[in-house]
Amino acid sequence: MSDQVMLRLIILGLMSGLAAAAGSPRILALERLPESFDPAIARAITLAELRCGACHEGHEAPPAPVLDTMGARLQPDWIRRFLTDPPSAQPGTTMPDLWAGEDADTRTREVEALTHYLVSLQGEWKPPRIAKFSDPHAGGRLFRRLGCAACHADPINEAEPNQGGLRSLHRMAEKYSHAALTDFLMQPEKHRPAGRMPNFELTLTQATDVAAYLTGTLDQAANDARAPLQRMEIEESLAQEGARLFESKGCAHCHAPEAGEQRKVAAWETLDCRKAHYALTETQRALLAAPGSSLSEPQQITQTLALYHCHACHDRGDLGGPAGRADYFTGDDTLGNEGRFPPSLDGVGAKFQAEWFQVVLQGHGAMRPYMHTKMPRYQWETLAAWVDAVRRVDGHSHESPLAEGDAEAGRQLLGTEGGVGCITCHTWQERQGLAMQALALTEAPKRYEFAWFRQHLIAPQTTRPGTLMPSFWPEGVAGNTAILNGDAEQQISAIWAFLEEGGEAPPGYPDFDPGTFEIIPRERPVIQRTFMKGVSTHAIAVGFPGGPHLVYDAESCRVIQVWRGRFMDAYKTWFSRLDPTATPLGKDIHLLPASDSPTSRFFRGYVLDDAGIPTFLYEEEGEIVREQWTPNRAGGFTRSVTRPGQEPYHSTISW
Repeated sequence: MSDQVMLRLIILGLMSGLAAAAGSPRILALERLPESFDPAIARAITLAELRCGACHEGHEAPPAPVLDTMGARLQPDWIRRFLTDPPSAQPGTTMPDLWAGEDADTRTREVEALTHYLVSLQGEWKPPRIAKFSDPHAGGRLFRRLGCAACHADPINEAEPNQGGLRSLHRMAEKYSHAALTDFLMQPEKHRPAGRMPNFELTLTQATDVAAYLTGTLDQAANDARAPLQRMEIEESLAQEGARLFESKGCAHCHAPEAGEQRKVAAWETLDCRKAHYALTETQRALLAAPGSSLSEPQQITQTLALYHCHACHDRGDLGGPAGRADYFTGDDTLGNEGRFPPSLDGVGAKFQAEWFQVVLQGHGAMRPYMHTKMPRYQWETLAAWVDAVRRVDGHSHESPLAEGDAEAGRQLLGTEGGVGCITCHTWQERQGLAMQALALTEAPKRYEFAWFRQHLIAPQTTRPGTLMPSFWPEGVAGNTAILNGDAEQQISAIWAFLEEGGEAPPGYPDFDPGTFEIIPRERPVIQRTFMKGVSTHAIAVGFPGGPHLVYDAESCRVIQVWRGRFMDAYKTWFSRLDPTATPLGKDIHLLPASDSPTSRFFRGYVLDDAGIPTFLYEEEGEIVREQWTPNRAGGFTRSVTRPGQEPYHSTISW
């Protein structure tokens, strides 16, 4: 069969769909891509995700999950079921059947031995020191907002995934203990070094909340009751037999009790794997059998984006983007899709400086506080080559601004008093845009290549199609002729110089005397009785130094609203009898859902602890309940509820 005929068969196979049949391995990196996708890249992705290079010469394979602490983290019954029938335990897995063609008795006996061996791999893993309780509702909100839902089906609110590219998280309690899943969420790269699952840098509280949600429990159970690790007595003789099978069955080619050198055993021509059976689809077989060739740099860039699931959030060219998961991407609606969708990667190699790529990929380049989806942390070592390639392909330029940029003129240009008014939308240092909260301008010269920055100011639609940003230098002609004689190049260089040097804020921010009517918590929390819309006439606002803040309704005996940023303006509360309602001054204001409790509550006041934090008291069913809300490191609250004769119940409030 000629190469052209083979490629035609591959393309026809791709057009029939890339989703795996029941029992076949799913190549998630391909399922998001269009039917007309480049077969050469599809072949390279399939080779990588099936880890063919772990056994066959001439190909690289990403490292498989590390098993050194498997027995301390995974449920023994799940390990046994996974070895016996991998697709039934984890649909779409790329783990092959190691006993294909062997009789049932041999399979049962050897699976049991291998299970005893794997459970014996306890290592030095210790469960994280988690609190007694967690909040699965908060975990669900984090799951939907941070970006988890871009790659995974929601285990509570969605049925088994029927959309391509989504990994199911159903039945997670059958695989992980709650503590083990918490640990995995906090450091996924330790257990899965291939890096397909990035690190969202969750706090311990956030991780326990998400783990509680993923294990399928929305109740208030104690954490040690959420998917506790099953105990299994290990028979030494079976474990020793399992260790031998681990070698003879070829497990060590992909895995190792500790990460180590992979072993090659066969030339690529040996496609009929003798020790492992992959239930490949016809499309997958056609891809693997197709003539191989080296990928060009543009093809390698696309392959990497697909392998690391970047297309789940970002688009580049005709590929990727939120697509059918758009409802899970939320943020500031006043900015349109720019306020909730992660930015396009078109031309990104020409946009960012090399050093900033590393900052971004390691999860420390957040410049969009209005966007809820979080850029996670990836392993820089695995993506450094991709950064070099994308900068070459996109044609980054080291063009510099004019040497004598006038920083003071740049400051005037950014302002609204005779300038072009950049601060109307953009954040500058700690000061939010006057009309909205667009991308921060602070330290922009550390992020962008000047050539891209200049082009963005002149023709923003060419660098970010669909942006709300207008051009004040259309076709390179300055609209403002009063500053620097209307010389566009000098004006743009002046703005760059000011952004590099910093200094006094651009003109146009309102004069504000903090402390006149704004209440600013400085050293201790501030408590202000007030009226507040959406609460009642019995509102108690509590402001914490640096935030976040809350308002408690003494009528319904619950916290109604939480927010971040500035606390509140007390002018109306203190001076107006016609309209004494107060309004939060901050941002990211979140209304909490009403309690499902059918019982009546009666407010009984509050007491302050040594730090000035109030504990609210209310009577419910004849008992006095104590409730305290304390700011936590994640920027939300830790809520503690204490009932007579019971241990305090703790939960996390995130938004």
